[in-house]
Amino acid sequence: MFILFIGGSLTCLRSKNGITMTRVSKARLGSTIACGDVTVAVTSIHGPIISCGDLAAQRDVFEKVYGLVAVAEETLTADSVAALWGLSGRTALTVVLETPGTRFGIRLVQFDPQSDIVIRHKPSGYNSDALKVIDFYAPDFYAAKTHLEAKGYHLKDEVAEYELDNGAFLEGHLWGPDAVVTALVSGPKGFFRNFATTTEKLFSEVQSISAPVSDMPAVLAFYEAVLGLSVIHEYGIDHESFADLVGTQHKMKLRAKNVGLVRTEPYFGLIHYGLPETAYDSLRDRAVMPNRGLVGATVIVDDAADVARNAESHGADTLSALTEVELAPYGQILSFTVRGPHGVVHHIIEPS
Repeated sequence: MFILFIGGSLTCLRSKNGITMTRVSKARLGSTIACGDVTVAVTSIHGPIISCGDLAAQRDVFEKVYGLVAVAEETLTADSVAALWGLSGRTALTVVLETPGTRFGIRLVQFDPQSDIVIRHKPSGYNSDALKVIDFYAPDFYAAKTHLEAKGYHLKDEVAEYELDNGAFLEGHLWGPDAVVTALVSGPKGFFRNFATTTEKLFSEVQSISAPVSDMPAVLAFYEAVLGLSVIHEYGIDHESFADLVGTQHKMKLRAKNVGLVRTEPYFGLIHYGLPETAYDSLRDRAVMPNRGLVGATVIVDDAADVARNAESHGADTLSALTEVELAPYGQILSFTVRGPHGVVHHIIEPS
């Protein structure tokens, strides 16, 4: 989902369907982010990591539908897999896809042996503590939908349509292989020039990487303490129609905080649906490699050792220690992998 920001005001927007959203502004941040005593030079959030049951099927979605292109492909030895992500006894095939003209994309990984566990399922759209949706901006929603269908894919029947102060917005979801959800989001072109790098093609680069969370304060504290990242915008939605879209029978009071560098680059969308604790399950135990689905994200930094020290000080869940290893397309890197309290795997890379 995307949210509207104009000036420095906090504005309430109401659609004709009763969807209420708040609007705030945030100044553009540089590549070095300071939060309290934490300073981490985050170069970029490259994009999501998907653990695949069928890597070719995932490539089909992102290459044929969303227009990403392969920039690296390699087979990883068991030693490399252990060094990168802390798994033992597995090799892997990995492919990096990026949107042409940007430095943002997706890493696909197919482990051998594979896991039979899929992290998320359609009926569990409201369950927490695992990534859920990859957002793409589609300037022409219906042209994008037609293109998607021509490639053999179909959106869910429910398509969100609402009028806001800045115009009409549409959002549709595609459930792909391994229950990876991608979203088409469309709205006023002038507005989206402030929310995407690629705005003149059928689809933008990856925007939000969204995760429902059960403990928002703990997740925000993780991003601030370990990565030095802060909230760049936030919003809320209160309406039963959105609860229907998510698939819950309970009254929903969605509140979201998006964490990252700037709103025109990929960021983490942290969502709390405001449901009773008994109304949803935590997927944290399932949201781990090699289980299949949208499992994490690649974060590029200037100093991976700083991240490792921050993670240790914060008591974060380290999956693989700081190590030097080869990984395409970067070459020799310093690698460190840490998991947030919301189950999300963060692969920290410092290129040489």
